[in-house]
Amino acid sequence: MNRSQEELNMILEELQKKQEFIFTQAKQSDLSRQSIAPVLEELCIRISKIMACDRVSIWLFNENRTSLTAQNLFNRSRSSHTSGEVINAEELPSYFEAVQQERILAISDVATDPATKELTQHPSYDDGEVKSLIDASIILSKGIGGVVCCESTTPRNWKYLDRVLAASIADMLSYIFDRLERIEVEEHVHKLAYTDLLTGLDNQYSFTEKAMKQVQTFEEGQRGVFVYLVMDQYTDIQGVMGPDGANEMLKITANRLKRLLPYPVQIARLAFDHFVIFSPFEGKLEREMARMERVINRLKHPMHLSGQEVYMTFSYGASVYPEHATNVKNGIQAAYMALQSGKEASIRKTGSLYNPGMHTYLKETMLSEMNLRRGLDLNEFKLHYQPQVICRTGEVSGFEALIRWQHPERGLIFPGEFIELAESTGLITPIGEWVIKQAVNQIRDWKEQGLKNATVSVNLSPRHFLHHNLPSYLDQCVKEANIKPKSIMLEITENVAMEDTDAVANRIHLLKEMGYSVAIDDFGKGYSAFIYLQHFPIQQIKIDRQFINGLGNDPKSSGIVQTIIHLAEMLGLQTIGEGVETKQQWEILKEFGCSELQGFYFSRPVPVDEINEMIRKYGRGGKLLLPSVL
Repeated sequence: MNRSQEELNMILEELQKKQEFIFTQAKQSDLSRQSIAPVLEELCIRISKIMACDRVSIWLFNENRTSLTAQNLFNRSRSSHTSGEVINAEELPSYFEAVQQERILAISDVATDPATKELTQHPSYDDGEVKSLIDASIILSKGIGGVVCCESTTPRNWKYLDRVLAASIADMLSYIFDRLERIEVEEHVHKLAYTDLLTGLDNQYSFTEKAMKQVQTFEEGQRGVFVYLVMDQYTDIQGVMGPDGANEMLKITANRLKRLLPYPVQIARLAFDHFVIFSPFEGKLEREMARMERVINRLKHPMHLSGQEVYMTFSYGASVYPEHATNVKNGIQAAYMALQSGKEASIRKTGSLYNPGMHTYLKETMLSEMNLRRGLDLNEFKLHYQPQVICRTGEVSGFEALIRWQHPERGLIFPGEFIELAESTGLITPIGEWVIKQAVNQIRDWKEQGLKNATVSVNLSPRHFLHHNLPSYLDQCVKEANIKPKSIMLEITENVAMEDTDAVANRIHLLKEMGYSVAIDDFGKGYSAFIYLQHFPIQQIKIDRQFINGLGNDPKSSGIVQTIIHLAEMLGLQTIGEGVETKQQWEILKEFGCSELQGFYFSRPVPVDEINEMIRKYGRGGKLLLPSVL
């Protein structure tokens, strides 16, 4: 089809307008896939006029160019626009190869041309209406990005001018799509820098920036509360439900926070299960804290994960701007200190408001932990030994190993001052292993001194007793020292059973099979002491000193002690009376049939050198009688 000079002038004028239109749209700062849709509709209408064709469509390749997706399809006869249609390379291999090899693909007869024959047979194609087409590649900075397709329902022999126009149009589209892609890349980079990709919440960097802008606009009387929030059972749920379940739990929590705390509240996920909130407020702090408490309670509603209902609890710490901190960084830190301080009292479901004393407390705790680690590394711990005697004869049957910390500045520190810290920091297990090693080696040394049948009792924390490595570590130590497992008595308290009854029973059974004996310390102090005897195959019970103290004065104490001893006899268990301080208590326990005794009447816990001196002075024929007994 030949065009007159007047038509050519009109085409060039329209082409120039199209260039200006595309340039104007591409400069828009809010350019996006959504905002570009009406622009593409307008462009397709103008292209149909310039190319004098019946259908115009704009297609973009996927990343590996195995499919084309329609950005807009304009049908002039129907005045309709559609989008979203997808064609795949595996269905149309010849066409896909042609549009990637040819800058301009001009086809006069689409039904017979090898490049487009299969296209006309595609189920989505327009029932043979299209006779001719001309496609131009949209070249982006990364390579071929798509095609603009102009189709005619009447046969066309495409002229040189048609090819030039198609190429010019494709180049204009390249400009707008390149611009769009650059914006999307920039937005993605910005998202990576400012957003937590899993939950869609802000990250710490973005949170800090937004909260800083908010506090800078505060007027007199305005304040803000920082809340540092953690999930109490996150690690447990992750272990049971796996990473996908844990991620879903984080998403649910984030969505609830966004719904419960709309703008101007700022919310961010810092890492793992840690969230931070900044809520501007006016008026009373109590009202704002009550609001936060209501939010926390709403977060506790069950979550549905993999067909299961999962219940979570949350702990948090809070600080107030500007009372507790004058910038965002310090506000987050203060809220975290409040959280940690609350966790010292309870491992879950805590809510604490910051006070300056927390900083000092946490600093001292950290220093204490560092000192504790250093003390272990520098061998500052010592074992003192308290003799245990056979009730009937007064002969020493063994010793209880009691740890002491010989601090270079504070002197001798008793376990009551550091065991709780060791348990909370996880140092209790290496400390317990150190005690076992020292005690086992000491048994070997005493055997070499002639004390043949002495045993040593060591106290184990719940965490250490259930540690997977305990049985193998015990065996390693006794083998290296060349002693028998029966020389070690492992003492646990009644509260060990509170950890996991089945796990404790299984551990005691295993140790018994290996030749070790297990004793329950402070027996009778708890509420369920007698019930434990039904579940645990122990060999010895140590009667709590509070009952021994009342012997001779309190009939109830005498009755309880006698009952415990009688019950132990029926079950075939040994008994040790702890805290014996008088000859009268010894005589009463002897009358009741107690197996062994331990207490200040016989000896205080003393360093090993003093025990060695006792063996040298009072040991006879492999036996040891203490001065108080002689």
